[in-house]
Amino acid sequence: MSASADNSAGNQSQNQSQKLPPNQPQIPSQPRDLVDATFAAVREAAAQRGFAPPLGTSQTGAQSYLRRRRQARAHQERNAQNTPGALGALNWQKYRQSGPDGRRPRRQLNLPSAGAVLNKEITSRGWEKNLASGWVTGHWAQLVGEKIAQHTKVEMVKDTALFISCDSTAWATNLRYMQREILRSIREKAGPDVITELKIFGPQAPNWRKGKLHVKGRGPRDTYG
Repeated sequence: MSASADNSAGNQSQNQSQKLPPNQPQIPSQPRDLVDATFAAVREAAAQRGFAPPLGTSQTGAQSYLRRRRQARAHQERNAQNTPGALGALNWQKYRQSGPDGRRPRRQLNLPSAGAVLNKEITSRGWEKNLASGWVTGHWAQLVGEKIAQHTKVEMVKDTALFISCDSTAWATNLRYMQREILRSIREKAGPDVITELKIFGPQAPNWRKGKLHVKGRGPRDTYG
C-alpha cells in the first residue's frame, strides 16, 4: 500500500510541476508566420479605431487586405496634398495670407490704364491722324505764339494741308515767310506727316452776290479807291 501511495504522490507532484501558472501566457508550439502576425496587428489596430477588417486569416487574404490598405492610405495622402488644410497636412496660412492689421489683403488686379486702352482703340480705328489734326487746331496759339494767333485763324484741315486765314494782307505775307518754322513746330509736337502744307489766305473781299440766281461777271474792281 505504501508503494502505491508513493507512486500516486509522485505522479501528482509531476503533474503539478508540469502545470503553468495561471498568469503566465502560453507560448505557441510553432512560430507564427510574419504575414499572419502583421495581419493580426492590423486587425487589432483597426478594431481599436472602430474599423472591422475581414476575418480571413490566410496569407492570400492578409496580403490582399494589406495591399488595399496601402492603396487607400496613398489615395488619402494624395487628396490631402491637393486639398488645402485636408487632414491637417498643409498649413492654411499658406493659402490665405493676411496683412499687417490681420485683415485679408485686397486682390491685385492687373488692369491696363485708361490711356493704354484709349490709345489701342484709337490705333485700331485709325483715328491718329484726325486727332493730331484736331490737336493742331486747338493748340494753334501754342504752336505760333499768342501774337500771331491774334491775327490768324485756322479754318480747316484737308488731308495734310492746313488752311489759315489772316485779318490783313500784311499778316498773310508775314505768315508765308514763317511757314517753314511753323511746319517744323507742328512736326515736333504733333508728329510727322500730320501737316505738310500751309494754305494762307488774306482777308476775304465782300460778296456781291445777291440771291440764289446770279450771272458770273468780272466781280468787284477798283471800287474802294
